[in-house]
Amino acid sequence: MKRASQRGFTLIELMVVVAIIAILSGLVISVNKRTYGASANAVADQLVSNASMAKMRAVSTRRWHRLTVTPNTAQLWQATTTGLTAPTAWALVQVTNFPGGTTVWSCSTTVYAAAAVASVSQNTSLSFNLDFSPDGSSTGATCFVTDDRQAKKWRVIVYKATGGSYDRELW
Repeated sequence: MKRASQRGFTLIELMVVVAIIAILSGLVISVNKRTYGASANAVADQLVSNASMAKMRAVSTRRWHRLTVTPNTAQLWQATTTGLTAPTAWALVQVTNFPGGTTVWSCSTTVYAAAAVASVSQNTSLSFNLDFSPDGSSTGATCFVTDDRQAKKWRVIVYKATGGSYDRELW
């Protein structure tokens, strides 16, 4: 009785395939070391969200609100008194930490609505205050956000009169 020949993969062939998959996986993981969601666009969107919340809270509570922006965080503060008079004391409301791989490069009190008009240098000791009054207006600002390689650049614009904010690609 003759045995039928069996066809299949040898152990060596399977090991070669597994090794190739492991090498390709290692390359893909090492190319993208950033945290998931860590992009300049995501941080710019978060800053717009924080500015919108600060404006909404200022109007609804009739208290000044301050958004303090650093290279890696945004802190939302609320005045301890109500009304349009200048606040003297603040209470912390919320802290937002930005993911690694991105940074707020700098902020300016000038509102740069158009791209390619700002010459921006990095401010590593950035601590920028953006104030929102109970009438909905703000001190106005432009914040510049980038990734670590400076491949993607976004700017966050907050208007003075309306306190409205949005983000746009490029500086």
